[in-house]
Formats: sequence, C-alpha cells, structure tokens
Amino acid sequence: MKTVCSGRRLLQLLPVLLLLSFVARAQTGKITGRIHDETQQPVVAATVLLKKAADSSLVKVALSDTTGSWQLEEIPFNRYFITITYIGYKEWNGPVFTLDQPATTLESASLQSGASNLKGVTVAAKKPFIEQQLDRTVVNVESSIMAAGGSALEVMEKLPGVLVDKNGNISIKGKQGVKVMIDDRPGYLSAAELTAFLRNMPASQLDQIEIMSNPPAKYDAAGNGVINIKRKKLKTGGFNGTLTLTALQGRYPGTTQNLNFNYSNKHVNFYGNAGFSYRKSFEDYYIVRNFRNGAKEITSIYDQHTYTKTTGKSITAKLGADYYASAKTTIGVALGGFHNPSEAVNTNNTLLKTGDGVMTTRVDAPATTKGKWDNMEANVSLKHVFAAERELLLNADYLSYNSTSEQHFDNRYFKPDSSEAAPRKSFLADLPAKINIYSLKADYTHPFSDKTRLEAGVKTSFVNTDNNAQYFDGVSGGWKKNDSLSNHFLYKENVNAGYLNLRHKHDRWEFQAGLRAEQTWLKGEQKNNGQTFSRSYLQFFPSAFVAYDVDKESKVTLSYGRRIERPDYRSMNPFRFYLDQYTYNEGNPYLNPQYSHNIELGYSIWEGALTTTLLYNRTTDIIQEVILQNADKNETYQRPENLNTRKVLGANVNAQIPIGETMTTVLYMDYNHYDYSGAINNEPFELKAGVFTAQLMQQVKLQNGWGFQFMGTWSSRSIDGTFLQQPIGTLHAGVQKDILGKQATIRLSASDIFGWNRYNATSRYQNIDIHIRGQWQSQVLKLAFTYRFNKNDRKETTDKRESAAEEERQRVKTEKK
Repeated sequence: MKTVCSGRRLLQLLPVLLLLSFVARAQTGKITGRIHDETQQPVVAATVLLKKAADSSLVKVALSDTTGSWQLEEIPFNRYFITITYIGYKEWNGPVFTLDQPATTLESASLQSGASNLKGVTVAAKKPFIEQQLDRTVVNVESSIMAAGGSALEVMEKLPGVLVDKNGNISIKGKQGVKVMIDDRPGYLSAAELTAFLRNMPASQLDQIEIMSNPPAKYDAAGNGVINIKRKKLKTGGFNGTLTLTALQGRYPGTTQNLNFNYSNKHVNFYGNAGFSYRKSFEDYYIVRNFRNGAKEITSIYDQHTYTKTTGKSITAKLGADYYASAKTTIGVALGGFHNPSEAVNTNNTLLKTGDGVMTTRVDAPATTKGKWDNMEANVSLKHVFAAERELLLNADYLSYNSTSEQHFDNRYFKPDSSEAAPRKSFLADLPAKINIYSLKADYTHPFSDKTRLEAGVKTSFVNTDNNAQYFDGVSGGWKKNDSLSNHFLYKENVNAGYLNLRHKHDRWEFQAGLRAEQTWLKGEQKNNGQTFSRSYLQFFPSAFVAYDVDKESKVTLSYGRRIERPDYRSMNPFRFYLDQYTYNEGNPYLNPQYSHNIELGYSIWEGALTTTLLYNRTTDIIQEVILQNADKNETYQRPENLNTRKVLGANVNAQIPIGETMTTVLYMDYNHYDYSGAINNEPFELKAGVFTAQLMQQVKLQNGWGFQFMGTWSSRSIDGTFLQQPIGTLHAGVQKDILGKQATIRLSASDIFGWNRYNATSRYQNIDIHIRGQWQSQVLKLAFTYRFNKNDRKETTDKRESAAEEERQRVKTEKK
C-alpha cells in the first residue's frame, strides 16, 4: 500500500511539475568564424572552445579547416565567449557575445606566435555532471567525485534513471532490455559477463556515458534503450596523460592502477591506456524452496546457504592513432584487449527437510570455479569531409572473445546425527567459449542547408560462436564423461542493416524521422545430437522526434521508436550452468525475438535543467527468465521463456539545480506501473506492481580545491523477473582535494555506507515457492590518487572535450542476456 500511495502522490504532483516544466529548451543557432596568424595565413586544426559566459563551462569544441574556418551548430541561445589554442601560439580569448539568432559570425581571430600559453591550457573548463540533449542524456564521469577509484559498474549504478540488478541486468526509466555499448560498439556479452567486464574496467578510463531511452534510427535496433560508455581519448597537443592509483577496502581488499596517455601534433594523434586491477569480493545468499504437491501442500523444503568468495585480476590495454592525411581526411587505427583470470571458492550447505520442517539430510557441496576471459579488438576507420560539410565515415572491426570456466563440485550427504547418508559424489563442468565478430559499416551525412540534414548508412556484421560444454562424473580413480549433459553448441548470426534519418528545423519546430531495416539470419547446431535450427527475418524500425520551442527557455518533445531484442546465443544454448546439484541455469533454443513500441512525451525548462517525461512501453513475446522445478528430482532451474506481453506506464522528473557557484543538486524520481502477462508451462502467469524510485545527489566544489559529494537512492517494492523484490536503498559519499598546484587530486569515497543494498525477494506461482535473501561486497572504502603530467608541466592536461576525431564510430551486432 505504501508503494501505491507514493505513486498516487507523485501522480497528484505531476500536473504541477508539468506546468512548471511546460517551457522546454532554448532555441539554437549556428556560430562561425575564421582564424589566421600574424601573416594573415589561415591556421589549420586549431582548437576552438565555446564556453558559457556565466561560469566558463565548456559547451562544445571545433577544429579549424584548411581555410582557417570553423563552425559550431545547434548551440542554445545564451551568452558565450570563444577560446582558441594552437601549439606554438599564445592562447586567444574573445569577447563575450550573445547568441540570439539562427546564425552568428564572429570577427576573425589573429593568433600570435611566441612562448606558448598552451602549458596553461587543458580544456579544463568546468563541465556539468549531467547534460540534457534532444535524444539523450550525457553524464560527464570525471565531474563525479565518487567515480574516482571505482569501476565502470559502480559508475553505472549511480546514473540518473539507471538501475542495475543483482544479475547485471540494466533498465532505463523502468524499461528493461537495455543495450550497453563500449565506444559505440555493442557489448556482445551476457548480463553476467558484462557485469564482470564493467567491474574490472577502471572508472578513470571513462570520459562520458550517453543514456538514450529512445535511440534514433542511426543506432542498432536491438535493445529497449542504449547506454554508450565512451572511454577517454586525450588530445591536447604534445605529450600528456593521467595516472590513477587506488586502494579499496570492503570485507576484502583490492587495488587498481590506470594510465591514460596521449601524444599529438598537426599530423597525428597517438593515444592509449593501460590498467591493472586486483579485487576480492563475496556473495552471500540464503535460499528457501518449498516443493508442493497437486493439492498445494508443502511436501519438502530445501533450506540453502551459499557463500562465494571471488578473486579476480584484470589487465586492460588499448593503443590507437589518428593520422590527419589532410584537413578533410582522417585515418584511424586502434588495437585493444584485456586478460581477466579469476577464481571463485563456494561453500554450499543445503538442509533437506520434510513438509513440516524436520531435517532429514544435510548436503555439503563445496565448489571451485577457475577461469579466464581474454579479448582482442581491432578497428580501422576512415573519415572524409567533402565540400559543404558532407561527411563519410567508414569502419571495419574485428573482435575476439575467448573464455574458459572449470567448475568442480564435491557433494557429501549427512544424516541429522552427522553420519554419512549417501556415498560422496563429485562433478566437473568444463565450459569453454569462443566468439568471433566481424563488422563493416558506412555512415554518410549530407546537410542540404543549415536547417535540413540527411543521414544514411549501411552495415553488415557476422558472429560465430563455439561453446563446447563438457560434464564429467567422478568415478574411482578419475572422471567419466556425462554424455547426457555434455553439449557442443555452434551458433552463427548475420545481420545486414540500412537506415535513413532526416532532420529539419522550421521556426520553433524541429523534426527528426528515421527508418532502419535489419535483415537477420541465424543458425544453431547441437553437435552431440545433430539437432539444428535456423531462422531468417526482415524487420523495419521507424523512429520519430518532434520538438517545439515554447520560448527561449522551454521546449516540449515527443518521440516514438520501435525496437527489437534478439535472444543471444547463450540464451539459446541448452547447456546447463550449475550452482549445485539441485540448482542450475539452462538455455532455450526455441526463443523468439521480442519487439517493443516506445513513446515518450517530455517537457524541459532552463536548457534541460528540469525535465519531466511521460512514457509508455509495450513489449510482445518478452524474453524473461522464469523459475521452473522438477519435483521428481527436487531440482530448481532458471530458463528464458517468451511471455506474451509486458506493459510499462510511467512518469519521471530529472532536475539539475545549481545553487550558487559551488553547489549542484541532482534529483531524479520516477513512478512506473508494470503489467506482465503470459503463460509458463502452458499455465497463465500474471504479475503487476507499481514501482517508485528516487535518486538524490549533492555536489559541492570549493575554490580552495576541496570538493564533497553524496548520493542516495531508494526503490520501492519492484519486479525482478518472476520475483517481487522488497524495497532497497543505498547511500554513498565522497571528498576530494586538489594538491600540487592542481596537478594532482586525492579522493576518498565510501559506497553503501549503511549496508542497505541487499536483495530480498519472493517468487510464488503455480508450484513455485522460493524466497531469496542476499548480500555482496557493496560497502567499500576507496582512496584514489590521480596525477596529471605533460612534457611542458601544464597544470592540467586531461582533455574532456568532444574532438572531431572522436566521431569515428563503429558498431557490431549481437545480443546480451
């Protein structure tokens, strides 16, 4: 009832919030200019920084072309000034001007050679933590004190409107099935694998995170939304970089080290990063399962306690180079990879009881899991700008993932008096996996005018996977292969896509319409039994955005998009992953894709500082993990199934409120009503719940180099698959101090201070009756030291800007759980 009341109060307040925010973003215009030196010769590839006059915060970045000309588009009406930097020339700062018309041309800038002011230039202008754009929310990671010393996963868990559950599944504004991209590439990973990858990626490697709840046609149609994690690519001229060292202490200690570096001149930009992390963590779960007969009477109870201690290491590295063949042509090459060995030790104690709670057998099932996960990725890109700002971008990608996982179980059975109840059993699972991905992509942009632009592109991608799951039973003196469980699964997928996207502005109106077509072919084969399946289908995915500037301060937007979520190859692989002999996960080769329709109506004021959104999402053939039981063997297992429909109706409010020059408050609230319906085991299934979520962040940055930040989150009772999860919350805090003339920073932060981040959920339907309580290493104290270096001893060198070369984007198609 508390959840319903909270939701009703929010809905009662919603008209007031809509009234306050019915005035959206400012009108936008275009700014142009030219740059020359003392001899009146054009300066090529100079950096142009547009900053707000009010607080010097960075708005956008451009590079001058071969004629010395530059331009910045879609700039909100406001007061600004321009800063121009170039190696070997003094920094140039222009006068403050007001942008209040569609196009403004500034007077030419004349750079003076001599002792370069560049040693004081870092593009260190203040950037807000959150930036609202037409079709996405951009989070500037380094603006968060608590991000330092943590992992990419910890940053994700603190994003506004983003929730990460205990299995690594991610939702945006209440919508599940979100696609995560790394540097504009899909993640290619299951939810568990993606969680492990992000947990081992240092947050110090991150620049920005883009959140798109309704992506445009340019992006792959997979997923109910897109989160794009953009890693740093320093680019300030000369040699520079950052080094971050972090110590972590939770129940178990850990450490991370990360280096980002860059060298650039007129002709080339060479960049890279390297990181190492060592972490120990734990998971502690209590699971009670009641088995019932046809009369719904409890016949047996399984009372299980599982404690897992995991030790993991991670080595990551990336090297890349951009060669400026001319002012209009850039060639890029990048190589990267990671190595992630890990070991988990599991103590598993299960009490088998009668229906009235009397223990009959105790099962001790210790287990160890050893594995490693290796990745290699390569990209070659070409960007060429034609006349009139027409642009062509080509990308070729190759990615390879190789993983091994060896699980060893040792089951022992005891009577209530601790005497042996049955012979000891040993079990071994060897689960290697190989994934190879190839992709080719071309994107073309054609501006017909300052107000009309066409985008078009084509893409083809191929995925080949090889999963050879082998299971062995322990016998006297060795191991015997279990042919009934072993399974060699091969999966191939090819996706061919093309899109058109047209954007037009007319007075106060802005329109964007796109259509994406994707043709999918896939084939799966089980080598052990010779079974195969193949599918081929062509689908169209329209998207549309309409925005209206009510006045210079406010905007209303309406968007629509159709999306797809294809079952990934792991979900379709019928092999089993065991927790113990009574509990496992398995795939389902008969899964179909799920399709969703997304509608959002938004109002924003003060350049997006306050945004209110109403949303509706309807998903058919939803892919959902369900709990099933085999009463004859007392087994409980989880398997993905296609349910009929999921409907989500919700409202959210996002506010970023600056208080003076030093304090910022970020508030996010949403209320979503979920309605699941379908059939499990040919029997009806229905689950409904209203969920209220709130996030509050307070950040204070003082002029003496001190900074403070805290963040709290709370979620009411919610739905997790077929489980109803009890309310959950967290509180984080951090403090930082700039030292060594602002060339270094020390940060201390604490996560989940009061230990509220716990899992408590129940699933009851048909003959299923399960209750789970769990906790993990969420309480962590982090101490981080960051040092910024360069050959000219600049005060700061981390480049937080969007550079032209940053736009080389490449994506490959595959799915995650």
